Amino acid sequence: MLRQPIVAVLGHVDHGKTSLLDKIRQTAIAAKEAGGITQAIGTTEIPADSIKQICGPLLERFNFQLNVPGLLFIDTPGHEAFTTLRKRGGSIADIAILVVDIVEGIMPQTEESINILKETKTPFMVAVNKIDRLQGWLAKNTSFLENYPQQNEYVKQLFEQEFYKIIMQLSNHGFAADRFDRVTDFQRTVAAVPLSAKTGEGIAELIVVLIGLSQQFLREQLIAQDKSEGMVLEVKEATGFGTVIDCIIYNGSAGKNDFLVIGGKSPMIAKIRSLLVPDPMRDIRMEKKFHSADKVNAAAGVRIAAPGLDKVVAGSPIRTAKTFEEAEHLLDALEKERTEIEVHSEIDGLILKSDTIGSLEALMHIFRDYPIRVATIGNITKYDIIDADSNVNSFHKIVVGFNTAISEEANAYAKDRGVKIIESNIIYRLKEEYEAWIEQEKELLKKKELEGVTRPGKIKILPGCIFRASNPAIVGCEVLGGILKSGYKLLKEERGVIGEIKQIQSQGQNIEEAKIGDKIAVSIVGPIVGRHIDESDILYTEISSDEYKRLRANKQFLTEHEKAVLEEIREIKRKHDPRWGL
Repeated sequence: MLRQPIVAVLGHVDHGKTSLLDKIRQTAIAAKEAGGITQAIGTTEIPADSIKQICGPLLERFNFQLNVPGLLFIDTPGHEAFTTLRKRGGSIADIAILVVDIVEGIMPQTEESINILKETKTPFMVAVNKIDRLQGWLAKNTSFLENYPQQNEYVKQLFEQEFYKIIMQLSNHGFAADRFDRVTDFQRTVAAVPLSAKTGEGIAELIVVLIGLSQQFLREQLIAQDKSEGMVLEVKEATGFGTVIDCIIYNGSAGKNDFLVIGGKSPMIAKIRSLLVPDPMRDIRMEKKFHSADKVNAAAGVRIAAPGLDKVVAGSPIRTAKTFEEAEHLLDALEKERTEIEVHSEIDGLILKSDTIGSLEALMHIFRDYPIRVATIGNITKYDIIDADSNVNSFHKIVVGFNTAISEEANAYAKDRGVKIIESNIIYRLKEEYEAWIEQEKELLKKKELEGVTRPGKIKILPGCIFRASNPAIVGCEVLGGILKSGYKLLKEERGVIGEIKQIQSQGQNIEEAKIGDKIAVSIVGPIVGRHIDESDILYTEISSDEYKRLRANKQFLTEHEKAVLEEIREIKRKHDPRWGL
């Protein structure tokens, strides 16, 4: 017996993720959302009977047998939610729909969604939404295959042009894709369904392709299992029940009076008092009316009432058991799973904190290219600051928190010890902020380590750009490499030091420094044009032996062209003193 496939809906903000489900459900959840953006994870069951109503003519047309009991949709508030909705080894979703606006194409959040789908190895199809916005499109609440032939030739050309821009963008991300009715091998080619969440056109095709892919390629993972597995989506108060948890059961089943085992930060065992399910085609997070059930089978969204749920955290894994002894074994296993994921080591590295096991795994995955000293579940404490401060590498004196809080004591201690704290509820932003912080720290270190040191620089006096011959000489130059600053002495290979830069100008304005590629006017105290310097001469900044040693010791702060110029200066200097710079 097959269970319902779990379908995640992802895409860029305002490309129509929730509106698409609304059209299927014939509800108006999108209009109720704050700012039109999904604020909580919702689940919606589309049973087989409803699928037959929506897709009946297409099922008959393609002689298609419906073998799954329905579809369970997850509507996520953002990419971080999908990333953290993980079971061991991948995503909870069996398959995903990537929603793309046909006019706007693939946007930054779409790219993030694609990366997540790649990382979690989740198969997906593409819903190319808002075809009704194409100029001249005759919109109808019908199937795309029926409506497309009725469009005029100009509109068809416009559609093909915009549609295949998206196909090309997907190709640039490593995916072969095509319009669903033109795909010959669904294992090698991503199916893209043109549709309108506003009018309903193409939605029947979307569901038929979704079920076809699930039944053909996901059959093995859809076989119902006895072992119950699920995850907490949201913790809330419900009138008459107290604290309840909205969950997704993705394997096995849960029954009334079963023992509920919850892992994560606040592990516990409680007896299930009530299992509450919304009507089919209703979103669990918005629904007010629920029905009591004795048992729910995967895949299902369910509200669970049990004593002592007030400390449960969203994202925690759940299991169910028939006996308390079995529940204790499951709790031990969840604790072991948590400790297997958590990291405690003596190596120099990052301190990572998160609210759940799933999100901690996701956080560790995102920071996989960096050493990790500690990775644990829970809020940021003073002990995390102590761990970060004990790192030798200054770039590791940091605590990264996803969906966490920090006490005033820990915050004050971090400021006193100079430990950086980065917090966000958007998981990918944490890495971006960390890498931006590293760049800032490198700049500060560079200024500190190389303060007062002459940097390597190389200039060429441009032909026809002698503005004054002496007292001081003023010449037009191009910076060929490195950096030039006022006060630097200049070196000519054949003559040695020829003078000192008094001033640098660019387009008539005084500037502090010039870099590679800049064309500037330089006033030099000391030389006489025609005697000491001339057109087309190459000049270098004068660097002492001690400065050379400091620059070499801190070469990680030099650009590649600065390093090259530094070595040229070394060769010039060693012609006169072979031991220079040693």
